Amino acid sequence: MQIIKPIFIIGNNRSGTNILYELFTEHKDTAYFENYSSRYYKRPGMFKFIPLLKKYQKFRYGIDRPKRSEGWVWDRFYTLMEYLEEKHATEEIQNYYYNAIKYQLKAFNAPRFVSSNPRSSMRVKWLNKMFPDAYYIIITRDKKSVISSMYQVITKKRKKWGDKFLEPPSTLRGYGHVKKILDENCSDIQTCIDFYELYQKTLNKDLPLISEKTMHVKYEDFVKDSRSSIKKLYQFTDLEWYDELDKLIPEHVDLTRNERWKLLPNTEKNFLLEYLEKN
Repeated sequence: MQIIKPIFIIGNNRSGTNILYELFTEHKDTAYFENYSSRYYKRPGMFKFIPLLKKYQKFRYGIDRPKRSEGWVWDRFYTLMEYLEEKHATEEIQNYYYNAIKYQLKAFNAPRFVSSNPRSSMRVKWLNKMFPDAYYIIITRDKKSVISSMYQVITKKRKKWGDKFLEPPSTLRGYGHVKKILDENCSDIQTCIDFYELYQKTLNKDLPLISEKTMHVKYEDFVKDSRSSIKKLYQFTDLEWYDELDKLIPEHVDLTRNERWKLLPNTEKNFLLEYLEKN
């Protein structure tokens, strides 16, 4: 099975990539990394059994579209903070992802593969090297909403890990790792700002490379008119709309999330607003 025109949804963390991904992949002609690919990411020889495992899952539990899980697959060789270029797409790495994707396509009996991964903001050149015919969907969101959402996640992670927030396994991936790399001594709100800037500036720098095969979506527009937005994205990526999707994709989704920055503690809220005034 050939990998034809894969689709990559890219955006900063907390910018709406997940909800866009979930709705976009309701299409029957799309495949994606799910629980089995995530479970066996270190054992690529197991990828060949994913179609069989998925058939069992459907037979045993009636699950046709399993949970989407990029999981550890995209972190198999590099971390979320590493900037990747063409030279990083070695033969070993290309074979790994080609096989992983081909078996997912077979498992879903679908012609198109879709991925959503904020790490891709640091990996445009790398992806373009491996998948030169890919389509890209870039989603952006109000800056203060993205940064405040990051901060709220860090707060939850700190409550979970306590003093071990900056130690493994918390630092194996996610915000513990980010803070450790950027500056563990700075404030959490500053970490979120620096993380946002790193991903956004890197993505903006490399976007000209893929500009002719890229479509941009604003989160604020998407949540107000989700179905219409998805239809446009399907048209852009050569996927046909069919009647069943009217039941699967809502007309709009939660419209209140962009106001949650107002719930920040006053110190962090004022720090964020001062940063926005300067930038």
